[in-house]
Amino acid sequence: MRILPILMAIVINLIACAEEKPEGDYPVIDLIGHIEKYQRAYCSDYFSSIELIPLETRDECLLPNAPFPRIILKDDYIFMRGEHLNAFDISGKFLYKIGRIGQGPGEYLSANIFFSSTDKQAIYVDDVAKISEYDFKGNYIRSIQKPKINNKIIIQISSVGGDMFIGSIHNDGETKYKYFLFNGDGKIVECFPNHVFFKKEGEWVGTYHRSLTPFRVEDKLYLKDYVNDTLYVYENSKLKPAYIFEVGKYSIPIECLEKFEMSRRRSRHFAFNTGLDIVGTPKFFFYNTLVPDIFPCPKTKPRYNHLVNEYRSTNRSVYGIYDIEKNTNMLLDTDQHHQKGIVNDLNGGLPVFPRYYAGDNLVVDVWNAEEMKEMLTEEYFEKQTIKDQEGHQKLKKILANLKEDDNPVVVVARLK
Repeated sequence: MRILPILMAIVINLIACAEEKPEGDYPVIDLIGHIEKYQRAYCSDYFSSIELIPLETRDECLLPNAPFPRIILKDDYIFMRGEHLNAFDISGKFLYKIGRIGQGPGEYLSANIFFSSTDKQAIYVDDVAKISEYDFKGNYIRSIQKPKINNKIIIQISSVGGDMFIGSIHNDGETKYKYFLFNGDGKIVECFPNHVFFKKEGEWVGTYHRSLTPFRVEDKLYLKDYVNDTLYVYENSKLKPAYIFEVGKYSIPIECLEKFEMSRRRSRHFAFNTGLDIVGTPKFFFYNTLVPDIFPCPKTKPRYNHLVNEYRSTNRSVYGIYDIEKNTNMLLDTDQHHQKGIVNDLNGGLPVFPRYYAGDNLVVDVWNAEEMKEMLTEEYFEKQTIKDQEGHQKLKKILANLKEDDNPVVVVARLK
C-alpha cells in the first residue's frame, strides 16, 4: 500500500510550507480575522491637515502615470522618477535632474529604485550592480559596488546610517543567509539568516523569492519577505522579529516557491502587493495586501493602466491600517465612488493613502492629474463631506489650472 508514504509526503510538505514561528510573544496583525469585515476609514480621524503641492510640468521633468509612484520628501526636497531622477522644491518647482542615463560614473541605466540616507543629505540610485550617490543639489559623490552572494546581487537596499546599508537576495530555497549588512566600500559586515527553505525546480525567479521594500520609522528599519509571516526590525545593529501577520491557512504554500506553474496560482493566498508595500509611522502601519480569491472583496473602480493601454480593476488588492498602540487592524472598504484609500472628508478630494513616511508625523501620497480631472467634478463634491472648507477652495484653485497631462500633485498629510 502507498497510503503511508503519501501521508508522510503531505506532512513533510505542510511543515515546509510554514515559516518557523519566532520564539517570543509578538504583536499580531490579524488579516484573516478581518476578511469580509471591510470598513471605511476617514481622513478626519487620522489627519489634522492636508497640503497639496502640484509639481511643475516641463519637458525635462515629465513624470510617468505610474500606479504606485515612488516618492521621497526630505528636508524640503521632493524626489520622483521620470526618465531621470528629478528633484523639486517644497513648492513643487522643478530644480534639476539628478544623474544621467549611461553606465559611467554618475550615470545609471534606470532610476526606478532610489532611497535616501538616514544621517546626511544624500540620495542613492540602486542600479543593478552599483549604487550611485548624489547630494541633494544633484552633485555626483561616488559609486558603491554592490556585493555579490553566490553570484546573486543584493537588492531592496536601504541606508541604516554611518555609511552602512542593508539589503537582501533572492531566496533559491537553499540560501543560508537572506539579509546582508555592508559598508560604503561594498564589503559585507554581517549576514542575517534565511528562515524559509525549499527545493526549487529550474532556474526561474519569481516575486515570492524576493523581499518587500524596507521601510523606516524614525530610528527603526523594518524588513519582510514576501512569503513569511514575520515582520523584522533592524535596530541597534540587530535584526529581530517584531510583528506577526496572521493569515491562517492562506499563507503562500511551498509549491509556489518550488514550481513555476504553481507560482501562477497565487490568487488563492494572502500576499503583499508589489509597488505599494508597507508604510510605517510611529502610530500606524499602512499596507496593501492581496486577498485570497475565494473571499469577496470591495468593489473597485477600474483604473487606466498605461502599460497595457486598458482599464483594469484590482478587486483583490485591499488596503489595510494597523494601529500599533491599540494593536487593532482593519481592512478598508472602498468609498462611494469605489475608490481605494482613506475617504477624504477634509478637502473633499481623492482618497488618501500613504506612500511614504517623511518623519515628523507627515505622510505623503501622490494624486494623478488625469484622475483628478476625471473625478473631481462639482457633482463629485456635492456627494462629499467636506470639513476643511479652506483646503477645499485651495483644491478647486489647483483643479482650475491643472491639465490632464500635467505632472502629479503631491499630497502631504499630518497625522493627528
